[in-house]
Amino acid sequence: MKKFTTSAAAAVILIGAMLVPAAAANAADLGGWSEDTGVSSLSSTGFAARAASQAQHTGKAEQKSISGTTHKRAHGWTTWVGVYHYTNAQMEQFGGGKVYTTSGRQWGTNGTEAISPWRKFSQNSDLGSARTYYGK
Repeated sequence: MKKFTTSAAAAVILIGAMLVPAAAANAADLGGWSEDTGVSSLSSTGFAARAASQAQHTGKAEQKSISGTTHKRAHGWTTWVGVYHYTNAQMEQFGGGKVYTTSGRQWGTNGTEAISPWRKFSQNSDLGSARTYYGK
């Protein structure tokens, strides 16, 4: 019986790991928002969705002119009542990969907000894509 219980537990962990969103920045992230798609990267079904079902997450890209030059940043909010969690906002290379700026994980209980530093536009680079993540 012990052999079966261990195998069953390993299968549950393996299946849960496969359902975590592929777009998440790392294994601890449960979901997030991407400017590329405008929607959350969290699947509406499966283990990860059930684990994060009480979390409400919103993200957006902000842009402004500073001294005549365009700048952009990511801004995210997560409300998760009674749960110690984080929100992270990043400007990333379009399509993923390189992180240009990051707020780092902003930890708290009930509600968290994260704002990445402004990223300056130059002729030799793109502004990047705003992405936000949350987890616990």
